[in-house]
Amino acid sequence: MNREKFNDLFKDISSFFGLLSNPDRVKILGLLIKQELDVHTIQKKLQISQSRVSQHLKLLKLNSLVEERREGKHVYYHVKDKNVSKVIESAIQFHMVSVTDPEAIALFKELFTLWHL
Repeated sequence: MNREKFNDLFKDISSFFGLLSNPDRVKILGLLIKQELDVHTIQKKLQISQSRVSQHLKLLKLNSLVEERREGKHVYYHVKDKNVSKVIESAIQFHMVSVTDPEAIALFKELFTLWHL
């Protein structure tokens, strides 16, 4: 593999993790990993503004993490590739290793269950 293509691959991977660096985007992916939702429902569940939800969805869509499906006037979003859950699950497991507080461990286990397909 030539050096330029190799470097481009690392840039793509870094961009992917950059998308996951925002907690709201990770929460949105968490909601969409198991079900299809519209912007209004996501906004209500996460208690963030509709414009922020729309901005995050736009970024996730541009980077091929979510897709949309139109039904009349409604637009529903879902995760394009369910394998993204494996990345999040790995991050949760990575952080669980260093946690000793029983309450925090229980929260991590609950979070893992939500992500696990």
